[in-house]
Amino acid sequence: MIVIIVNIISSLSIVLGGIIMIKYARSHADFTIGFRTKRSMSSEETWCFANRSCGFAWLIIGAVCFVLTLAALIIAPEAYIVQTAILIFHISAVAVAVIHTEMQLRRKFGTDANNKKL
Repeated sequence: MIVIIVNIISSLSIVLGGIIMIKYARSHADFTIGFRTKRSMSSEETWCFANRSCGFAWLIIGAVCFVLTLAALIIAPEAYIVQTAILIFHISAVAVAVIHTEMQLRRKFGTDANNKKL
């Protein structure tokens, strides 16, 4: 039962994180909230791009994982291995979204604030 609660909370947290990143994509880069890497904070343009890109991915990932969690709960309420697999998918998908966003930043912008290759 605990893994189901963790899946629901983590799914909703990922959705919330995505919404926050998208919302703060329009604000200036700061150290309190958002996609905070050296590359993403090198300019306003990279900040907005990173937060929109990763925020949208997290929004989709969280929504999909929430639906998968509820579907697994309805179809097979005692199949904790399925819920564990969904939790592993949560973690993997969020990590892939972060890595993909950083790769997109490198491809699109390629330099940091000091015009050094990262």
